Amino acid sequence: MVATNNTAKKSAKSTPAKKSAEKIAQSTEQKLVRLLADTPVQIFPYSRLTRTDLNTRIIPHTDTEVEEMADSIQAMGILQNLIGAELPDGTIGIVGGEGRRRGTGILVLRGVLDAETPFVPVKVLPVEMAVAASMIENGRRKNMHPAEQIIGFRTLEQEGKTASQIGALMGYHPRHVQRCLKLANLAPSLLDALARDNISLEQCEVLTLADTHERQEQVWKEAVEKWRDPAVQTLRKMVTDDKMAISHPMFAYVGEEAYTAAGGTLTADLFSDKDSTFADATLVKSLLAGKLTVLAARLRQEQGWGWSEFRMTELSHSGEDKEQYRFAMPNAVLTEEEEKRVSELEEKMEATETHDDEYECQQDIDDIYTGATYREATPEFRAAHGIWVSWDGDSFQVQPGIRRLTDEDRAAEEQVRQERENNVIRHTTPDIPADAYPATLVMAMSAERTLAVQAELAGRPDVSVALLTWTLCLALFDRTYGKRNEPLKASVSSNQYHLASLAPSGEEGKALTALKAQKKALQATLPENWHLDFTWLLSWSAEQVNTLLGFCAAHGINGIQERMYNHTQKSELDGLEAALDFDLRKWWQPDAESYFGKLKIAQIGKAYEEAGLSARAGEVVKLKRRDAAKAAEQDLNAQGWLPGWMVRPAPAVQADETTDTHTDTTDHAA
Repeated sequence: MVATNNTAKKSAKSTPAKKSAEKIAQSTEQKLVRLLADTPVQIFPYSRLTRTDLNTRIIPHTDTEVEEMADSIQAMGILQNLIGAELPDGTIGIVGGEGRRRGTGILVLRGVLDAETPFVPVKVLPVEMAVAASMIENGRRKNMHPAEQIIGFRTLEQEGKTASQIGALMGYHPRHVQRCLKLANLAPSLLDALARDNISLEQCEVLTLADTHERQEQVWKEAVEKWRDPAVQTLRKMVTDDKMAISHPMFAYVGEEAYTAAGGTLTADLFSDKDSTFADATLVKSLLAGKLTVLAARLRQEQGWGWSEFRMTELSHSGEDKEQYRFAMPNAVLTEEEEKRVSELEEKMEATETHDDEYECQQDIDDIYTGATYREATPEFRAAHGIWVSWDGDSFQVQPGIRRLTDEDRAAEEQVRQERENNVIRHTTPDIPADAYPATLVMAMSAERTLAVQAELAGRPDVSVALLTWTLCLALFDRTYGKRNEPLKASVSSNQYHLASLAPSGEEGKALTALKAQKKALQATLPENWHLDFTWLLSWSAEQVNTLLGFCAAHGINGIQERMYNHTQKSELDGLEAALDFDLRKWWQPDAESYFGKLKIAQIGKAYEEAGLSARAGEVVKLKRRDAAKAAEQDLNAQGWLPGWMVRPAPAVQADETTDTHTDTTDHAA
């Protein structure tokens, strides 16, 4: 973001180059101050004075402010001289004190002053110093609006000054000046909107990534129509949807030299923490297509293929590609030496301890098979087939041995398909008996069977509870794989990892530790191959089954509260906590780091008042927030205090009888 201070920001430790720039800036400003001090005050009539674009103050004084200035001048005169520069037409352009000039003009209109009578004190500077004097004088009187600083730097650049010279003159780092000059190239309508505070500086910074004024205005208009006040990240995505970062593999493959030779330009983002530079995505993709088309032709010629083709996406085994192409590469035939080498690599891969070593072994195996496959592709085969070159996201890939389908090929495939179907009907017996009957009949009868089982199970709660418990256990307990039937379509999944990542207590929390211990104990009670069938639960006591079922059901509880449209969702735990007679203090207490340290000092004071420690609250709110948080951890936990919005509401009767009950409910969570 562009800083709008009127003095250069000093770093904690300056390099020699920075110190030199600071000295130059101080020397230049001192020179300007001396020039102003040595320049005599001249008295001019109002008619000789005029407004000028050399004045960097583009946010005008309000009419009320000018009226007040006129009243002050009429009562006391002009107490501070104006600063001006003599323009080619002989008038004096005011670069410092435009408000006082306008106030004088009101007195002329009132008839208090004569426009031709010398009255206004002005120090006249050379034109080449006018803009710098205007920025310093206006900045000292009132912080400049970012738009004014941007326009001021642009004016100095138009006078022929470099970013380094402007930085030295005004006391800014050249990087800051470069950013301001980048903003100065925005569409005039956007700079005007910035001056009127209808667009933020951060939004303007993002819009500089658009190459033309028309594109800048188009993106801003579309964003405002859709989001009214678009977020910076949203705006950035819109601006760069036709661009590609030069770190993208596509650009790296094409190369900056080829890109610029094709007329491409690079757009640098001067406002990101780490500079990002973008290229024209359409041009990059066009150059990539050309480069890979040439590569495909070269591979076809070098390897003897009948044809080659390039497309951004790989050839697929399905869809439209399946209607036109077939993968016909012959299978690899390994030599004895190659088979021995593959066996060695597979054994080595089994013994590896890192994924990198395993990947390296697998890559060597793949290379052996690829070489053997290409060896089987004879010159005659290659002449009758082609290769397909595509982009896989990071680099190009080649799919060899592709056959283009002819009408004869399609007819032959259709004949084979029909013969296969006829053979199945005439000569084979289905592995699944139901396959011999019409599918509609099978579906109808299976529906009838399902209803009958449901009716029977509804009268056998012992079996239904056992089945439910077993089904839920499948997702929560460790098991080996094996074929099984799962007739009950019910499930519960543990969200403990997600909850632990959010909760301040994390993996070490008291609640999560208790759940892990209970899981370990229950796992030890499960019989071998428990996951293959549920009937073993029928021999368990009701208490044992309920314990296991209760553990599974607990993992389905979700009380996360999110904030939508500035309102926090109501907690879904209130009723359950009431049924459990739940007390959060048993599991958690607020501490300085994870709770009190996140509050404002006033909120900590309010917590003391809720705990009945109003006198102590007055002392704590005077502390630094870190010290107040530590004090709150000690004092409020001693009182057994909990945040009101984390505790279930009291029953209605009790709430009516208790006058000091905290009335906030959990949907007020912050």
